[in-house]
Amino acid sequence: MTEAAKRPPGLPDPMDNLLGYHLRRLSVVVMTDLTESLAPLQLRPAEASILLVIASNPGTTQSEVGRVLGIFRANMAPLVGALLKRGLIQRKAVDGRSQALRLSSAGGVAYRRALNVIRKHEQRLFGHLSPETGDAMVAQMRSLWQAKH
Repeated sequence: MTEAAKRPPGLPDPMDNLLGYHLRRLSVVVMTDLTESLAPLQLRPAEASILLVIASNPGTTQSEVGRVLGIFRANMAPLVGALLKRGLIQRKAVDGRSQALRLSSAGGVAYRRALNVIRKHEQRLFGHLSPETGDAMVAQMRSLWQAKH
């Protein structure tokens, strides 16, 4: 149980009306659940996200994947290195510096399993929302974070 969950009943929360506060609290819940859900596949959320992007964009480069996911170049190298070492992705030289990334056969299996886990995770946490509400929330949140980039 978190410290916040141990708060004495009736103790007011001075941040209860702050949107950012609730987004952060929700983010912790979502990422904790996703991390626990992916653990049996020996994947972390960032690794699963990379597999999803590569599966949707075969031949994309490491830099393009990093840009899509908002992962810094310095952080992408070890993530991609770990997926290469596990045989989940493959590299192919495109030009002098760029290398195209593709899922290996094992990576395709890992991708499908991760996608299934992620879909169940989303349903478990957000399945009570109507599809229209979920779509509207995604659009609104996307517009908020994209406005800052």
